[in-house]
Amino acid sequence: MPTEIRRLLFTEVEVARALSEFSLTSNTGVPQGAVLDFKIENEQPIRLRVHMQTREGKQIFHGLDEPFVAAALLAHCMKAKIPIARKSRKTVRVTKGGGIALDMTLDA
Repeated sequence: MPTEIRRLLFTEVEVARALSEFSLTSNTGVPQGAVLDFKIENEQPIRLRVHMQTREGKQIFHGLDEPFVAAALLAHCMKAKIPIARKSRKTVRVTKGGGIALDMTLDA
């Protein structure tokens, strides 16, 4: 049976925006605020070290794991009305160029 693979590539600005929006709208225990910058600490599984400005104006550094990053990117896609297959396996990966991709695999 054929397998469908779909990849969405996100720029650094799009990733930072998605992380900021998700941190401000979710109750995940992650500090709420705007992501100013991020560095990739680990590629597999992905872990980001983000530089944030909280609602109170403090600048902090915080580590984000793959489940949070994936949830933020999926929430961004839903908000932007980018279609996502519900039954697909979703993974977040670092691309060769240093970007971040959301891969979706759907078995027929």
